[in-house]
Amino acid sequence: MLINIITVKIKYEQDVVLARQRARTIAGLLGFDNNDQTRISTAVSEIARNIYKYAGGGDITFGIDGDKKPQVFIIICEDKGKGIENLDEILEGNYKSTTGMGLGILGAKKLMDYFHIESKVGEGTKVVMGKTIPLESPFFDNINVQQIIDELLKEIPKDPLEEIRQQNQELIKAYEELAKNRKS
Repeated sequence: MLINIITVKIKYEQDVVLARQRARTIAGLLGFDNNDQTRISTAVSEIARNIYKYAGGGDITFGIDGDKKPQVFIIICEDKGKGIENLDEILEGNYKSTTGMGLGILGAKKLMDYFHIESKVGEGTKVVMGKTIPLESPFFDNINVQQIIDELLKEIPKDPLEEIRQQNQELIKAYEELAKNRKS
């Protein structure tokens, strides 16, 4: 049973920052620690950036899945862009991007507990990501999800420049953690 929290439309560049902010805030309200909040918001930022840059826009829906503990924080990212021709190559880590670092999709996948991507050339892409909600968090139902929605409605989005500075610091930390984990 999926309970939707909020959908962020990705149409403009600042919507990428808003999606990241929403991901971080919701993760905090769900009881994730700072490291997981960073992982989640970084993964969302990477996919949102791809939606904006390559598909020209789309939607990111945040929700909670599960009718018993442990529940999962689900993020569904959809666009109606041209699709990803070389998806297998990207997921195998063999793709060399000419427009960026080429780590967006693969990096997002490594930061989440669950990651599934479908892409059809000419039809668009759908990414479903998930992170298991900490067991010490309450069980989330429609009533306390409404409380999360109320908190989001009260929140005033941060200055985009400050959010980007914070994002850059968090990305560096997240990639350092990935590299450290690979060596272990």
